[in-house]
Order: sequence, then structure tokens, then C-alpha cells
Amino acid sequence: MNMSIDLPDEPVLKELHDASVRLARGAGQILLQYEPGATSVDYKGKWKTDPVTEADLRIEEFLRGEVAREFPDHGVVGEESEESAGSEDADYVWVIDPVDGTANFAAGVPFYAVSIGLLYRGAPVVGSLYLPHSFAGEGVYHAWAGGGAFVEDAPLRVSDGPFPKPSALAGVPAGFGWVFSMKRGSGRVPGETRTMGSIACEMVLVARGVFEYSVFGGSRIWDVAAGVVLAREAGGVVMEWRGGEWRPLQVFEPRTSVAGEGTSQALRRWGAPLLVGRPEAAEYLASRLAVRGGPFRALRSRIQRAVSRRRHSQQLKTG
Repeated sequence: MNMSIDLPDEPVLKELHDASVRLARGAGQILLQYEPGATSVDYKGKWKTDPVTEADLRIEEFLRGEVAREFPDHGVVGEESEESAGSEDADYVWVIDPVDGTANFAAGVPFYAVSIGLLYRGAPVVGSLYLPHSFAGEGVYHAWAGGGAFVEDAPLRVSDGPFPKPSALAGVPAGFGWVFSMKRGSGRVPGETRTMGSIACEMVLVARGVFEYSVFGGSRIWDVAAGVVLAREAGGVVMEWRGGEWRPLQVFEPRTSVAGEGTSQALRRWGAPLLVGRPEAAEYLASRLAVRGGPFRALRSRIQRAVSRRRHSQQLKTG
């Protein structure tokens, strides 16, 4: 793992990893109290298009409380609350998505996860994800920098063998063509592509070797903080689009700075297209795939994804 900063000592990382697994199991027990597709849904955000359920709110409240109790000097960034917790400029920051794939969960589609990542000075070093269904494989998926990736006690490894192969599966976002372009003469993206509705779960599928790669157009830090560690420790590569090219993601850095803003609040503003996959797939796509420019591209793609999620959720609930 090629990092530009010194990582904590191995015993410290192992202790924090074990804590993240406990947190994921505790959050999972709360999630199991709710029946997918049978819970009320509200919508948040300026456009009232991002779904949120009672499960999202309860799980984030639980995780914030547990982190405050065990690690009062650590910071917390959660999707559902803009309020920071702990030390605003802490070296350690927990990044929480209580239910990644809320639209799937609310509609009864069994593809969602609790995602808990831990950053050290901005670098993702620990990740645990709880998947309460058998679509990708039920259990806690967990990893820490230098310690490998596992589902429960079984090790994880990205896929191998020839690449590209036509029958292989891969994940792409809705509106792929709005956000990405292939270089002239490169043809279509390789493999059988799928759009799954949960970035965290797609990263699990890459780490399991089910997906050759996944591409994300507008990921936020709570979507990917845990999955980055899992995918890398399973032998995968994680790259972000920055400065007009694909670069290895080493540290989460907001693209702009705000005077007087603390670390946790700044991390909330991180967002970037990501490319995650086995090394051969990442190298192939990084040389051929580009992010489209234009001042309204990011806003347009976010609105399109949000409207699509809401319509999909409403159609499933009424159908």
C-alpha cells in the first residue's frame, strides 16, 4: 500500500479494525429490525430527491454514540447529519453511511449495506461493511491497511484470469454516457455491465471477485471510505479522477478549501468519480476512460441519478 503518510502502528490499527467490526455488527442488528420494502420513506436535500428512512437515522445515531463513547477524541462524518462529532481536527475520522442503497432498501431490493470507514489524516485505513442479505453474501466484510480483506473469517480476493473476457460482470452508474467517454477507437466498456444502486455493495462485489471493476460518477466519502480499504486489501486498485486524469486514491482531499473549516466538515465536501477493480481492469480503463467536462456535468448527473432513484422507488412500491 503506497501511502504518502506514515500509518499508525499495526497493533493500533488492529484494535481499531476490531472496533469497526463490532460497530458493523451492532448496526446490522438494528437494520434487521426493519422489513425491506415495508418502511416509510422521506426525502431530503434541496431537491427532495434523496431517500431516508427511520433505519438510516437510528443506525447513524447508534454509531455516533458508540464512537463518542469508545473514541471521544475521534471525529465523525455521517451522511444523515451535517453536524460534526468529537474533535473537528482529529487525526482519526470515522465515516458512516448507515444504509448505502436506501432506495433499494425502501423498495425491498436486497442490495444495501451499512458502511463504516476510518481515516487517519485523510487516508482510509479501516473499513467494515454489514450486508444483511444473501445477494452478495451475508455478513461483515472487513479490512485494515496491511491486514487483508475478509468476509467474516474467509479471505477475499479480486478476480483473476484473462482480461477482458466478454462474460465478466462490471458495475457502471446510471447515466454512464453523461459522465464518462471512451477514447476514440477503444470501443465499448468491457464485460456485461450492471447498475446496482449501492456503491458500497458494488465495491464488495469487486473485492469478492464477482465484478471485474466498477466505475462511479459522483461518489461521496461515506459511499466509499470503507470499500476503498476492502477493495485494496483484496488486491484491487482504487483510482480517482483528479486534474483531468486517473490517479491512485491515497488521501481524501476536498477539491476546494473554506477558511476556518475543520477537517471533518471539509471531508463532507469530498466527491470524485472513482474507478475500482482488479489491477488489469483498472489499468485498461484508466488508459481509455475519461470524465466528460463542462460546468454543469456534475449537477446534471446528480439530478438525473436522484430523479431516477425516486421514480424507481415509487414504481416498485406502487407496482
